Amino acid sequence: MNFRILAAFLALAGGLLSACPAPAQTHALGDTLTVIQRPLLNIPSLVVPGGDLVIRCDASPTATGWTASLERGGLDIPLTLDEAAYDPDTLWWTLLAVVPEVPVFDLYDLRVTADGGVDDVTRQAVSVMAQIPAEYYFVHLTDTHLPTYLYYYQSGADTDSTNTVGLRHIIGDVNVINPAFVVITGDLIHEGELEDFLEKRYYSRAQRQLTEFEVPVFLTAGNHDIGGWNDTPPSDGTARRDWWRFFGWKRLDNPPPGAPWRTQDFSFDLDAVHFVCLEAYDNYDSWRWPIYGYESFIGSQLQWLAADLAAAPAGSARVLFYHYDFQNQIDLSALGVDLALWGHIHSDSGSLTGSPLDVSTDNAGGQNHPFRLVRVSDGRVVPLPTLSAGTVGQTLTVSYSPANDGAHDRITATVVNGHAERFEHGLLRIHMPPAAGYLVTGGTLIQRDDSGPDVVCYVRADVPASGSLAVTVEADHFTGLPGGVPAAARLAAIHPNPCNPRAEIAFELGETGPCRLTVFDVQGRAVTVIEDRVLEAGAHRAVWDGRDAAGRDQPSGVYLVSLRAGAFSENRKLTLVR
Repeated sequence: MNFRILAAFLALAGGLLSACPAPAQTHALGDTLTVIQRPLLNIPSLVVPGGDLVIRCDASPTATGWTASLERGGLDIPLTLDEAAYDPDTLWWTLLAVVPEVPVFDLYDLRVTADGGVDDVTRQAVSVMAQIPAEYYFVHLTDTHLPTYLYYYQSGADTDSTNTVGLRHIIGDVNVINPAFVVITGDLIHEGELEDFLEKRYYSRAQRQLTEFEVPVFLTAGNHDIGGWNDTPPSDGTARRDWWRFFGWKRLDNPPPGAPWRTQDFSFDLDAVHFVCLEAYDNYDSWRWPIYGYESFIGSQLQWLAADLAAAPAGSARVLFYHYDFQNQIDLSALGVDLALWGHIHSDSGSLTGSPLDVSTDNAGGQNHPFRLVRVSDGRVVPLPTLSAGTVGQTLTVSYSPANDGAHDRITATVVNGHAERFEHGLLRIHMPPAAGYLVTGGTLIQRDDSGPDVVCYVRADVPASGSLAVTVEADHFTGLPGGVPAAARLAAIHPNPCNPRAEIAFELGETGPCRLTVFDVQGRAVTVIEDRVLEAGAHRAVWDGRDAAGRDQPSGVYLVSLRAGAFSENRKLTLVR
């Protein structure tokens, strides 16, 4: 630590340390790492049923009775462990499980137990996917600087959370856009030494905010996270040690022979792309100078990187993530890297065409809250110009009518997209009361989670660029309809009846053929034709919205719903009440 700088600061601060103020707010301690070392909230595993889930644990070499499970809300899915082996060279256990079929494809917490009271949970560490996608997109963001750009000694720093709010705007967009994953390349927090000091809990608070993402999040360290500061009172090395506490790994303090690395570097694969994440820093407080030097990258990192890329699947595209190449050490062409994504300079830079691509993304803590979408198709990686969540999160919005609280039989979500980019993998999670089924218009129901008090309908929404989309989910109360192909055509039910103004019409066809479903008024005039096409044999649903063929609202009264299928004809009365 530079004590002359510290002494000068103390004089200017009027003896701040001699009478440290109590924190303006109380923040709970976050989840420090104990047993599970990987996967983690910040280094999740992307898996599919039938695939392997590799779990690394730090526990006594004599531990026995290992168990593992996936947890999510009311779901608790035990894992069958095919292997539980301790490696004295790495000091970690390796647990190997085959991913089971799951009722919901989403993020899961991972729990691991062993005899003797070993019990550990890591949040949102496992993403179970229906299948490995060949076409997807992911999001890169960087330099969030949570919770504020103010330094701890500046006026307002105790209460300012401008950057926390800003990241929440980005999270809101990301959760609708629904990328395969997010990568944050460092400077997650503004001052890495402010966890225990004055109980500011910067790491704890940032860790909790990462759980607001509804997609997997990968995180690399930057200089503000682990570099330390000469003019901040905590001891040298505090920032890096706190990173180890919350994001991994404590063995980096004194690495074993089988894992001799001093930095947190890791990689993962998704379909035909190999992704590599590197720690990067300025060693401001000069902690362990012989090891870390003045700034990254150190020799062991570059050796690890070369070995990792050499072991990558043949023919895969290669993408690097890091905060910044402080010493211009990485030769992307020589390494065969297709794309590098980074931050630190708080601006966009680099060409989005050519090869290799060397691209920085503007700081997420900026006023417009930028982030970058990167598209992947059959191993081809294409970064797009940065998007902006807007100063108050106004660029992409979702409104629900009525409230999305699980108490309503019918909910319409209106998505307004101010981004000039289509999000074809968009996802809405709409909470509904329990029902036999759900009718969806404007989107596609891909799964439902009924493990909690509400049923969560996962609706795929193809969100148009610079446009809007209305998605409606309605509880289907037709519980008595038989399965299979019915013996004959029939109008099965109309619900609700009376309606105001929307009615669901259930009908069945005994054979494939032309079908016409029409609404008539009491004078026998056709109000609108709901269906007029060839339909397959089986049960069908249709909706009348109380309007005529021209889209005009119809008045209250009695109407006739008529089904024609070949020689079959059936009519039912329907009352509209406005």
